[in-house]
Amino acid sequence: MRTLILENECLRIVSLLDKGSDIMEFRYKPLDIDLMWHSPMGYRNPSMFVESCAFSLGPFIDFYGGGWQDILPIAGAGAKHRGAEWGLHGETALIPWDCTIIKEAPGEVVAHLSVDCYRYPLRLDKEFTLRRGEALLTIRERLINRSSQDLEFCWLQHPAFGEPFLAPGTIIDIPAKEVIIEEYPWSRLTPGRWKWPKVPDRNKEEVDLSRVPSKDVCAEETAFITGLKEGWYAITNLDLKLGFGLAWDKAVYPTVWFWQNYNRPDYPWFGRCWNMALEPCTSHPGTFEKQLKAETIPKIKGNSSIETEIKALVYTGLTKVKRITPEGKVEET
Repeated sequence: MRTLILENECLRIVSLLDKGSDIMEFRYKPLDIDLMWHSPMGYRNPSMFVESCAFSLGPFIDFYGGGWQDILPIAGAGAKHRGAEWGLHGETALIPWDCTIIKEAPGEVVAHLSVDCYRYPLRLDKEFTLRRGEALLTIRERLINRSSQDLEFCWLQHPAFGEPFLAPGTIIDIPAKEVIIEEYPWSRLTPGRWKWPKVPDRNKEEVDLSRVPSKDVCAEETAFITGLKEGWYAITNLDLKLGFGLAWDKAVYPTVWFWQNYNRPDYPWFGRCWNMALEPCTSHPGTFEKQLKAETIPKIKGNSSIETEIKALVYTGLTKVKRITPEGKVEET
């Protein structure tokens, strides 16, 4: 597959251009640790894979190798809307993106990526910027409606984290008020609305969602973190004193989907995975139909655009984070 590699003294970023522009590697070079999770199924080229039969949820899982996806025009289970139809997690994570290097200088490199949806008249442009000496990736995005119609959409950033970065006791800091738990077949949590981060499990024992559980846990669940004071989170491995931070505009992404996948048996990973993802999103809960009903779905006006910026960074030497600024600066507690 065509691959984009951005690299400085601190970070190595690898993006799969032929498969959704997935960031398949976010490596902190001084410790040689890749923070992303990688599925045991590996990364598959959609143009060279033959499915044995059509899957009711669409092909996303067949091609999901882990890493970080940019997901449009829907997120969650498949949907039918305005005559179009999509499987799990829409289109943009499955199709090829164009890429041009627009700046390659000793102190900075900038790559421009773009894609047009097949079944919805949306175009997404984004720029990756990496500067000398910074453990910080800046992502600038522009979503364009190329029709005259106002269109509903769901936009999800889907970074998944795994070992060795992710470990039992890893801490999540996020300025949130509430977490929404829905019924889920392999969930250990009680459905309802709860004050972040404490949630009762099905045995009425308290679970602290701000700490990654032991490796004995067997569960898969997606929760929805809401009531954000600001758009940021920090994930800190206490043993490594290594952390990942993300900062974004909460006016664009007011919710964070929290996917936890701990040793879940059966298809698709058959107990071989231990990972989690914290995913800024425009909408909740987990299907387009429910988002429309809950009126959390945004609209983009005809012949207009939405611009936003994301800062993704690595920090060291901290055990707890007070804040990450919109500029990507980490403030210690």
